[in-house]
Amino acid sequence: MGTITLLTDFGHDNWFVGTMKGVIVSISPSAGIVDICHHVPRHNLAEAAFMLRNAAPYFPAGTVHCVVVDPGVGTERAALIVETDRFRFVAPDNGVVSHALEGQEVKRVVRIEDERYMLTPVSRTFHGRDVFAPVAAHLDAGIEPTAFGPEADSFVKLPRSAPSRLSESEVAGHVLHVDRFGNLITDLHETLLAELMAGARGRYFRLLVRDHEVRRLVGSYAEGRAGELVALVGSSGYLEIAVNQGSACQTVDIQEGGEFILKVL
Repeated sequence: MGTITLLTDFGHDNWFVGTMKGVIVSISPSAGIVDICHHVPRHNLAEAAFMLRNAAPYFPAGTVHCVVVDPGVGTERAALIVETDRFRFVAPDNGVVSHALEGQEVKRVVRIEDERYMLTPVSRTFHGRDVFAPVAAHLDAGIEPTAFGPEADSFVKLPRSAPSRLSESEVAGHVLHVDRFGNLITDLHETLLAELMAGARGRYFRLLVRDHEVRRLVGSYAEGRAGELVALVGSSGYLEIAVNQGSACQTVDIQEGGEFILKVL
């Protein structure tokens, strides 16, 4: 018996997450259940994929990651088990796990079709309870992925957001995620930032986001003056735009997908 993680857009103001946990422990009583997040913005696959990619690597090998952000529930979209050299992912075939697979060897992808491992009758509106939770529990209890259905030749992959290179010293990046502190996590990875900085002559940092300018790259949030808009590399390894003791999101009035320009001279 190992660890099962849950990542959903269900929130905590209903019975959905608790019901999934009840199903899991009914099948695999010793499973350790860990909540990654249940407040993914509704139906937002990109946000869920971002959260899973950042959280999944920190779990022990053998963990079953169960993801239910599923705007296509009840349709013909497939339900999948994706087995890698480290983890097993249980999720709808909508690309939500694709970013978390980077750096791992995908051993097999299985379509979940055998109703012996589901709750029946299967609701067309709550596959989290009737499909994904029981399958995750049966995997944790030792059932092999190949028992659940046929192998799939392919699966949906979400596109990755990436900065556009405007010149040797300038890129256009995008906001991937706004955290609960209002920090703007971008798609500019620290490796690209280091490349830009290494090629700069005067190490002059200038970031433009909407009508605001950021001129300081700091090492931590507290290095910014209270209320100051700064940039830093966060724990995910990506450039963040932040305000010490404030909200960058409110300061610059931008959301996920918003664009900024970074220039290093």
